[in-house]
Amino acid sequence: MRRRVAPLLAAVAIASCFGLPHPAVAAPEPPPLTVNVADTDTMGRVLTDPDGRTLYRYDLESAGTAGCVGPCTNTHKPLLNPPGAELRLPPGIAGTLGTVARPDGGDQVTYDGSPLYWSTADLEPADTNGADLHWHVINPRNAPVPAGTRG
Repeated sequence: MRRRVAPLLAAVAIASCFGLPHPAVAAPEPPPLTVNVADTDTMGRVLTDPDGRTLYRYDLESAGTAGCVGPCTNTHKPLLNPPGAELRLPPGIAGTLGTVARPDGGDQVTYDGSPLYWSTADLEPADTNGADLHWHVINPRNAPVPAGTRG
């Protein structure tokens, strides 16, 4: 029995060297996008979170620091990055995603250094009700124009 197994193993080894077909292995799914882009009725193309909520930056904080803490987060919630999650922008969107450690815990996603928030005033995807004197939507640079909207 031992002598019959050796030639079989040798044949399998030789066949694998000559590129005989192997079962197809599916490519791994890329991680989900951290932010997306959506068209709004009044403010153009804006960054959104994975659930379609418009993202905002806060004028009263310095880039790289999360300044909206405590009661401020009752109306503007930080976009947190789950531990170990890869940061991804949609293809064609210029800018850099990063994170900043929040003083109240967690890593908050940043876009070009500005911490990102979503507003509790936004009831539907791509609403912009959270914009005011100090809170601004983020219109990404180089956002591709959706198909069918070119003049």
